[in-house]
Amino acid sequence: MLESATELARRIRDRETTSTEVVEAHLRRIKELNGSLNAVVLLLESQALAEASTLDSEAAAGHFRGPLHGVPMTVKEQFWLKGQPTTLNSKMFKNWVAPDDSLCVTRLRAAGAVIMGKTNVPANLVDYQVQGQLFPEGKNPYNLNCTPGGSSGGAAVALATGMSALELGGDFGGSIRVPANFTGVYGLKTTENTIPTHGMGPIPKGLRGYISNMAVAGPMARTAEDLETAWHVLRGSHQNERTVARIEWHDAGRRSLADFRVAWVNQWPEYPTGRQVQSVIEDFVHALEEHGLRAVNAAPGSDLHRRSLALYARLFPQVITQGVPRPIRPLMRTQIRRTLMNEMAEFQDEYRQGFKTGFTNYAETMTVRSALIGEWERYFEDHDLLICPMSYGPAFKRCKIGTPLPGDTDSMPYINYTWPFVACFNATGHPAINIPLGLGDDGLPVGVQVVGPYWSEPDLLGFAKLVAQFTPGFAPPPERNGRLL
Repeated sequence: MLESATELARRIRDRETTSTEVVEAHLRRIKELNGSLNAVVLLLESQALAEASTLDSEAAAGHFRGPLHGVPMTVKEQFWLKGQPTTLNSKMFKNWVAPDDSLCVTRLRAAGAVIMGKTNVPANLVDYQVQGQLFPEGKNPYNLNCTPGGSSGGAAVALATGMSALELGGDFGGSIRVPANFTGVYGLKTTENTIPTHGMGPIPKGLRGYISNMAVAGPMARTAEDLETAWHVLRGSHQNERTVARIEWHDAGRRSLADFRVAWVNQWPEYPTGRQVQSVIEDFVHALEEHGLRAVNAAPGSDLHRRSLALYARLFPQVITQGVPRPIRPLMRTQIRRTLMNEMAEFQDEYRQGFKTGFTNYAETMTVRSALIGEWERYFEDHDLLICPMSYGPAFKRCKIGTPLPGDTDSMPYINYTWPFVACFNATGHPAINIPLGLGDDGLPVGVQVVGPYWSEPDLLGFAKLVAQFTPGFAPPPERNGRLL
């Protein structure tokens, strides 16, 4: 089932098929493939079929809830589904049950989507692989020995293999974009505070309040049109979450490539990329230039990229340690430093600073953040969009977290393969999209990251739809007789 969500909704609306038939086909697909991939960890078969039947009755009466009427999808495990566990693949939360649907799920249901279940994540959402304490390890359908990326890894796999027509992901440090890149689908990290985050994870016992800096919800899809449809459904303020303001989104209109002023880089000064990524980006830019794109190789100055990573290293602990008892905090700091933060000596001072308690420390971090956002926004005054790498290379081999990873000529710290290319834009809150570009030399998906100023989602989505005419886009994983090769 690799038809787009948009096409499935049209076929249901035009009475060419029913939601029940489409849901049944996706459920069969899950049963055929999930055993070897471990993408779906909660399957709500009877509930999904009952909802599809209800939607079919509504369609027969001429009533359609919205643009996703009857379309089956899954959501990342971190999102609340009323009465269902939200565990983060962690023993700590194995018995935590959601009291309600998350606001994002509520909006998707209101638009007519049928929620079939939940998809796999790494323990506590903290890794670029899908390894945890409760669910089997997630695998990449293009090469079962490789990671699908994290933390929305199961979501990306369900999409790429046709188990789900659409996905809801979350991004705290590349968690939508990296899996989308490693499995060849589209993923949108939205501008911070434009989609409600209520219901994006279990609430630790006794926690009365919570800040959600850097963490956003966003759609994942096989086509740019589906991504845009889902974004329209998810975005906007809610009466119960006033951190999301009303934004007068501009209309990107029917712009041509010549209407965009685009900057590009194929690596960052401190973080080189592999030869394949460099050539993919250069070939992508040059191909679009032949169709009118105005592009210039122009990285932001003043060490802005590196300083944004330093901000992430400081803010990350302040977010994840909320509600953690004081005696446990040093243990968390040591554990993360020995795995994800291993060998990142340049940011150890900021990392330690982030573990300090107190409002003043947090306020100082927010002041630094505000200044960096302003610098990026001034950069985008001269460039509508920035094309840049999503990772050092394609999906890497599954391994123990923290293991050095191979490069073209030498190994590199585990986290340097992905984190430096994506976390910088979580630190500043800017929107970014993964655009898939087919398969690389080794049969693994390749793609590019495109970033824009605050609230530029219409431009990012419009750009993605335009370039889809000239690029390979999504390429399904090879299979034979319902089995992945």
